[in-house]
Amino acid sequence: MICAHPDDEAIGCGGTLRRHVLDGDEVSVVFLTSGERGGHGSEDPGGTREREAHEAAGVLGIQRVEFWREPDGRLRASRELTGRLAALIARLGPAVLYAPHRADDHADHRAAARLTRRALTAAGHHAELRCFEIWAPIIEISAVIDISAVIEDKLRAIRCYRSQCAVMPFDAAFEGLARYRGEMHSWPGGPYAEAFSER
Repeated sequence: MICAHPDDEAIGCGGTLRRHVLDGDEVSVVFLTSGERGGHGSEDPGGTREREAHEAAGVLGIQRVEFWREPDGRLRASRELTGRLAALIARLGPAVLYAPHRADDHADHRAAARLTRRALTAAGHHAELRCFEIWAPIIEISAVIDISAVIEDKLRAIRCYRSQCAVMPFDAAFEGLARYRGEMHSWPGGPYAEAFSER
């Protein structure tokens, strides 16, 4: 999984990641930045968000977490970063790769989307790409995953990001989105779902 910031994983597809873990899949997450510009007054914003990410990973059961510490707010799909990610993809050989969708409102999320596509091409690896929603909803949905059985795990993981939830109730907001996706797009599935696109 490729994320621009710590909390993208829990918000965007924490329920689906938890389902992978419960199914016995190995889950790895790369945080391209440490989200240091979103520290909201913390003395060590990047360190705080990295610690929160480790805590959230424990809730979801994510086995491997990496922080690449690119500049928050100035993420670029550079040639160097593309090569680094391509090498990791070639080494791990993921069957499914998660990344933000390319029309997200946040520039770092769009950069992460571009980077992921370029790295997949450079690696010559044919993983299923599932793009998740964070700041902007997905318009063209290609997959919907029922997360009703693990919605509480998703919310607990989001709440690990106390520095963010203190400013905005992300848990309530994304519980609402999951409920909407479940009711509108997961029928006849359960009441909570996460939606994905191929782009």
